[in-house]
Amino acid sequence: MTSRTKLLKIAKTMANASLTANMLDPKKVKKVTEAAIALKPANLAKILKIYKNLIENKIRSEEVTIEISQKNAISKQFEQDIKKTTGAKRVSYVINPKLIAGAKITHGDWVYDATLETKLEQLTINN
Repeated sequence: MTSRTKLLKIAKTMANASLTANMLDPKKVKKVTEAAIALKPANLAKILKIYKNLIENKIRSEEVTIEISQKNAISKQFEQDIKKTTGAKRVSYVINPKLIAGAKITHGDWVYDATLETKLEQLTINN
């Protein structure tokens, strides 16, 4: 096992210990990081950097971001459907008054762009 592989395994163990019911638990994150710092293992900075990336990825997977022109454009039912479909815990909104119509939905590294601007760009590229 390479050194990088060992560090990744430690960081993944820490990340898994930070979850409750497959969701990040801030209290557990604090305990895990405090324990790691107290133990002072070799390559602690590298382990914590990998752990931070894993936690950030988990946070992104728990949240869906919807970019729209105005908040009232989204119904509560749509928000519930998004949460159910993606398994996300939270939905956040980015208000972009430059959007004429449509929305851009981001969940983790998945992006669905249904804005008018993108649709027009696709038409000009395909023709």
